[in-house]
Amino acid sequence: MKTSWSDYMGEKVKPSTLLIIVTLIPLFLNVAIFIITDGFNVNPTTPPFLYMFGTLAMAVIAVLASIIGFTMARDEEPEWGSKIPFKVIEAMNVFSILLSIVFALLVVLIYFLKGI
Repeated sequence: MKTSWSDYMGEKVKPSTLLIIVTLIPLFLNVAIFIITDGFNVNPTTPPFLYMFGTLAMAVIAVLASIIGFTMARDEEPEWGSKIPFKVIEAMNVFSILLSIVFALLVVLIYFLKGI
């Protein structure tokens, strides 16, 4: 016999701590890319190896982490009950994928193709 409102609405499921961490990793990596390149300055103060190759590696890792986070959010999403936290996490992961791709393209255009 159902005795409370939550019995009718389904159980409340919160995102796991691992899912939240995996979702935040790409955002921190994108901030690090912005800092290392001095806001995509043409002549940053960091060593060339770091701002040319390190930032590309960080962008690739950020895209992979975002894809993993998106997949984890889809897997943890409950069939019944509140799905809003999971939809927000999925949206953050899609945003992180797009932002990482844009940052990788900026790095390639500014530092690798500047002589063309």
